[in-house]
Amino acid sequence: MEETTVSKSKQKREERAKNLTKQKRTALIWKIVGIVIGVALIGLVAYGIVRVIIKEANTISASGDYSLYYEDNGFIKDVKATDYVTLCDYKNIEVPTSEVTYTDEEFKNVIDEALSAHQTLSEEGTIKDGDKVSIDYVGTIDGEEFEGGNSNGSGYDLTIGSGQFIEGFEDQLIGHKPGEDVTVKVTFPEDYSSAEVAGKPAEFAVSIHGIYVDPEYNDDFVCAYYPEQGSTVAEYEKSLKDEYYEGQLRAYVEKYLTDNSTVEKFPSKYYKHLKETTKFSDVQSYEYMTQMYTQYGMETGTFEDYIGMTDEEYTADIIDRAQEFAKEDLVYQAILETENAAPTAEEAESIMRETYGDDSVYDNAIETYGVGYTMKSAVKKKAVDIAVNNATVK
Repeated sequence: MEETTVSKSKQKREERAKNLTKQKRTALIWKIVGIVIGVALIGLVAYGIVRVIIKEANTISASGDYSLYYEDNGFIKDVKATDYVTLCDYKNIEVPTSEVTYTDEEFKNVIDEALSAHQTLSEEGTIKDGDKVSIDYVGTIDGEEFEGGNSNGSGYDLTIGSGQFIEGFEDQLIGHKPGEDVTVKVTFPEDYSSAEVAGKPAEFAVSIHGIYVDPEYNDDFVCAYYPEQGSTVAEYEKSLKDEYYEGQLRAYVEKYLTDNSTVEKFPSKYYKHLKETTKFSDVQSYEYMTQMYTQYGMETGTFEDYIGMTDEEYTADIIDRAQEFAKEDLVYQAILETENAAPTAEEAESIMRETYGDDSVYDNAIETYGVGYTMKSAVKKKAVDIAVNNATVK
């Protein structure tokens, strides 16, 4: 009997010990869970705070003070560009000949465009594909004129095959001559912008006034239209090729300088402000477009509609453009620092006045962008000149 009592007492003690251990374990588990939850909550709060900070840091305001971080000579204020840039070998750039000379086809197109710019209207010939003609037209549907279907006798220049008019319209003029009246039959597309005529058959009474023809390409043509480029065809063509050579050479060198130089970092204040002026330019473009559209009773939507990007995409786009602008500024300034050829404010102004070729244009640039920002173009010109003058075409 005593042994049984002892056994029961021992069993109860063991059960209490087990229960106590279980309770302690459960309490410990919940304590750990509590700590984990607490840490998680703290993490979430911290994450939210960081998100706010990051969002705030990435918020780019717009600033129209373009010249804030430029000296009057076009250099970046308080910045030594060579501390930020590793320059390429800008005095030994090799330019492939193919990059600076016309192909035969390209040059023919240039001449053809010059001739087309001075075409005259002829009342002779027969219309063929590719011709530019002068016409007037009156469009009707079921015998009734419709809005926008009448040229009102003002004359309309149409290039056959351009696809400017409804499908089939231009083809029906081929083979006809100036002075003829032609009835053109077409059907408006089902998805045409005007619901009034969409999907409906129409007739156009077309009067053909003439066919545009090129002037004869000779010395007289050059003297009449391009006297500043010569008095003969040979002089004119040499002038065209020389201009192309110089322009392409400069463009190649400019691209080479920025592509092959490395910016290690960007000056912080200047770079931040550059993003702000980049955004300001976008806002100005949007506001200008809005004004233009409003004049014609059209709506442009919001700025977000205009840029067509999410906030994140637009921020990334501004950063990309700002870095591109900053790299150019730093590379050109670094070249002039290396050459000890920094322009004075007076020299920069002289370069820019010569570049603009018109004091009113120069004055407007100063009024819009300020002195320093306008003068940075002089820094670019002077730096690129150094590289171009040392480049080799082969």
